[in-house]
Amino acid sequence: MSVNLTCMMTHKFSFFSALTLFLLLSCNRSEKVAYSGLNALVDSVRMQYVPDRRDNVYDISVSRWENKPVIRGVTSVAEAKTDLLNRIREIHPEAVDSVRILPDENLEDRIYAIANVSAADLRTGPDYDAEMATQLLLGMPMQVFQSEQGWYRVKTPENYVAWIQSGTVVRVNEETFRQWLEAPKVIFTDDYGFAYETPDEHGQRTSDIVFGNLLKREGESGRFYKISYPDGRKGYVLKSQSRLFDDWKNAIQFTGESIVRQAVLLKGIPYTWGGTSVKALDCSGFVKTVYLKHGIVLKRDASQQAKTGIPVDISNGYDRLRPGDLLFFGKKAEGGRKERVRHVGIYMGNKEFIHEAGFVHVSSFDPAQPHYDENNTLELIRAARIIGAAGTDGIWELGENLLCQIQK
Repeated sequence: MSVNLTCMMTHKFSFFSALTLFLLLSCNRSEKVAYSGLNALVDSVRMQYVPDRRDNVYDISVSRWENKPVIRGVTSVAEAKTDLLNRIREIHPEAVDSVRILPDENLEDRIYAIANVSAADLRTGPDYDAEMATQLLLGMPMQVFQSEQGWYRVKTPENYVAWIQSGTVVRVNEETFRQWLEAPKVIFTDDYGFAYETPDEHGQRTSDIVFGNLLKREGESGRFYKISYPDGRKGYVLKSQSRLFDDWKNAIQFTGESIVRQAVLLKGIPYTWGGTSVKALDCSGFVKTVYLKHGIVLKRDASQQAKTGIPVDISNGYDRLRPGDLLFFGKKAEGGRKERVRHVGIYMGNKEFIHEAGFVHVSSFDPAQPHYDENNTLELIRAARIIGAAGTDGIWELGENLLCQIQK
């Protein structure tokens, strides 16, 4: 009898255990389905307000706490948070708001920064192991969104969001930031060189400098401009390698021939993913640098650049292309697949183009030429003209318009 009772009790407990487990799993499954729907709503709102994560921050998800949905994360678009909360609370009025609007409050009033080295690297995450995203040149401004263990999440003047190591920038308040923007500048115009502690090119160097570096003008000393860095260091640069910014800007000849000429001067520079200085370049960084030499700032990546400028019809060949036009390569949209831009170059004329692939070099669309590039010829999908498009969406003039862009 005892054996049968034990057996019955065992079966009874097994039944209730199984039933309890089933109910728990069903409940968890229902919660996961419910929260999966909320996270789908989170993504829908992101697509409305931040379709390109390179332009703004929207890191939000939904989790569970004390049987309530909790909306967690950060965003730099306040309207996106408001809209998302309203939509979720129509379904779950008890939903908990744990979304922070950037810039973070712990930054206090120092929500701006200025690049303080010749080419400051920016990465996709706050770690040296994270993928290289882009570079900012010395003197360039940025808005600071977050601070995390020696890294800042920033937004660059061309509206590109990435992480930068804190030691390569100077973080400042709005007043100091404005003073830097409005101060008279010297622009370094050679590809590469140095600043010195004294007006002597054989003396102690202050730092290396690359084309496009902007330094505050403090005066002159013979063959040198006296300059200062964002962190207050003083130095001297040769006048033969630099110019007063306004004089340089006013002397620019923005023509197709000049674009090609400047592009050819960069031949041989090796490819580096994320490179946007003459030290090393990727394909879109090469294009950016060539146009920066003409006082024009372009969007960062090839897929972003492809959406700017004046479209050039290449459906019937290359006859409508002009020197200086941008060429975009990749896969056309077809069969439900979206267009994919993977590469960009600059048209030179005579069916030739110059681009950064391994190193900066010239290729041809003409099969009869020894430098014919079959792969890129077959994958040319669009072209755009930048000349005549300055001031349109995604194309800025270097100067006050660009420097104030970060504050908009």
